[in-house]
Amino acid sequence: QEQLGKLIQELCWNEDRFIRGFTERGEVIGKRTDPEANMWLNPQSWAVISGLATERQADMALQMVYERLNTEYGAILMDPPYHANAFDGALAVIYNAGTKENAGIFSQSQGWLILAEALCGHGERAFNYFLENAPAAQNDRAEIRQLEPYCYGQFTEGKASPNFGRSHVHWLTGTASTVMVGCVEGILGMRPDFYGLRIAPSIPKEWEKFEISKDFRGCHLHITVKNPGHVEAGCKKLYVNGEELPGNYIPQEKLTGETEIEFYMS
Repeated sequence: QEQLGKLIQELCWNEDRFIRGFTERGEVIGKRTDPEANMWLNPQSWAVISGLATERQADMALQMVYERLNTEYGAILMDPPYHANAFDGALAVIYNAGTKENAGIFSQSQGWLILAEALCGHGERAFNYFLENAPAAQNDRAEIRQLEPYCYGQFTEGKASPNFGRSHVHWLTGTASTVMVGCVEGILGMRPDFYGLRIAPSIPKEWEKFEISKDFRGCHLHITVKNPGHVEAGCKKLYVNGEELPGNYIPQEKLTGETEIEFYMS
């Protein structure tokens, strides 16, 4: 793992972004100097989620995503679309610009992006990315979306398409589960591991308080998160059944059948 991480750092970090990959001939896909597809979405979010990206790299890469890829319907897969300079074998080029893999907005990728921003403590952006692609948030644009308001489509046409915002391929995507992880483990900060539960919300500053009811390993948890300082992330105090715990981690042995948890952000 250490050797692989070193190689990725040496070969895949490209000044302010991670590249997409390599062809069999050794061509680099997604260099910042490429005429097309020089900025890709998934390598940036995956580098953060995996823990490979340093804090500086994570902030720079996600900033590039926001500046280059974000739209009012979510982040496109890459930019600019392929047209005349695709690498040999690039399937994305068979689609019109802004459609499917050729700079479309893939719904499942939004879940990874939500989680990546939340892991970095960027609550405002995490929630913004959720709203941009959420079906229920687009009921005032039904003529553009042209898809049921209660389900995710596989993709939405991107800014390079004349039908920007139109969504396709309902009921054929893993988006719901991916976005749920982004929202529950990312924005709400419910992050279980083998030994217990870490609470690390990453939310919009305007949220003053929210509550969560969670069934976890045979215990019912009632969690109240308070944000009097209007911050995006951070832990000031954590109480479990009235007992203050250090940090933001709750060992499983501290949980009872009915567990009251108070979490104060700072």
